Amino acid sequence: MVSKTYEVEVLTPLVIGSQDKLQSFEFIKEGDFLRVINFDKLFEMSISKEGLIDTITHALETNPRGFRLDDVVKKYAIDVDKCTRYKIKLDGVRSLPNEVVSFVKSAGRAYIPGASLKGAVRSFLTKALKSTLLKQYENALSSAYEKKIKAIDQRRNGVSPQEVDDAAEVNIFFQSYFSPFKFLQISDTEFVLYENMSGYEIKVLNICDNKVKWYNRRGNFDDPQCGLSIVAEGINPLTKLKGIIKVGDGFVLGNEATGGLKDKFVNIASYKNCIEFLAEVINSATEKYISSEIEFYSKYKLTQIVAEYRKLIGILKGLAPNQFLIQLGFSTGYYSKTVGMFFEKESFAKLKVVDNNSKIYPELFPKTRRVVFKSGNISTIPGWVKVTIGEEMLKDF
Repeated sequence: MVSKTYEVEVLTPLVIGSQDKLQSFEFIKEGDFLRVINFDKLFEMSISKEGLIDTITHALETNPRGFRLDDVVKKYAIDVDKCTRYKIKLDGVRSLPNEVVSFVKSAGRAYIPGASLKGAVRSFLTKALKSTLLKQYENALSSAYEKKIKAIDQRRNGVSPQEVDDAAEVNIFFQSYFSPFKFLQISDTEFVLYENMSGYEIKVLNICDNKVKWYNRRGNFDDPQCGLSIVAEGINPLTKLKGIIKVGDGFVLGNEATGGLKDKFVNIASYKNCIEFLAEVINSATEKYISSEIEFYSKYKLTQIVAEYRKLIGILKGLAPNQFLIQLGFSTGYYSKTVGMFFEKESFAKLKVVDNNSKIYPELFPKTRRVVFKSGNISTIPGWVKVTIGEEMLKDF
């Protein structure tokens, strides 16, 4: 396999959350900026700031949610520049909650994991499958549904929802050793400069009784300002990051041990090379997905989001053969990561039985979307990037 460079250009705020969240005692809001504190360096200052550690420890033990780090900084006249881990702009954030979704990092520096991009690629390739292959997901769901019904009747444990996906995946893409995806390798990107990151405010849109509402733990509200605010670290639009990608011919054509992907899609031009094949298939899925979302947002008269998606369609139409548009990361929703956009009402009714831990509404599913707000107004949708696969590398990675 030949190594090539790839470039990710962020089109809408990109959030890839880590397992950790920044708690309120770890950051200070300074106007339109969020300053994240390095506690190791802060505690080093306790040598000359008598009582500093005791004050912080007592506050965290007795009232962690009410603890304000900026009060401590003022009380002990601390030079925060000397104990700052990093500082990012808050992009039109009106409401800052007690925790912030932290971007995935390595050694304190943010990056786009290759695994996240590869996962998105696999998801979008799946959305582009022939209808006969997509039908296998519905068939697997029907089998799981029948198994679950029998288990309920016989008071047995039933079936795991994960089995539905696994059964279809093995039939279409084979076991991991024989999978064509072993011919696709994507490295992590280079690190992101903090000046190219911001804090973004995200709210949960919920359709209730055919009307747009905004979710809060206390219910769903007409006024978006009453909706729950999720603030997350994200990479700013126009940021470009590079990595390395390998796509072997076996990915498309297969070999003596592995089936390729060449015959699994419709309306794809004749095979030229694996890069152009990959881009063409992903873009075909992207166009269907965006068209579906435009229809959804148009129905509920969310004109700003419709305009954002139409901009993406314009970009999609102007792509070169080695470029594709894809959505990845946090708050991108059910359709972004699944083949659910092809399911009918009957399938969602079965899914509700199989996956009884999730809130599934067969009449309209998914009924929620996550939307980026700026200065109190609807702004855009998260996670869209343009990927360009470029020059061949001299050495493999």
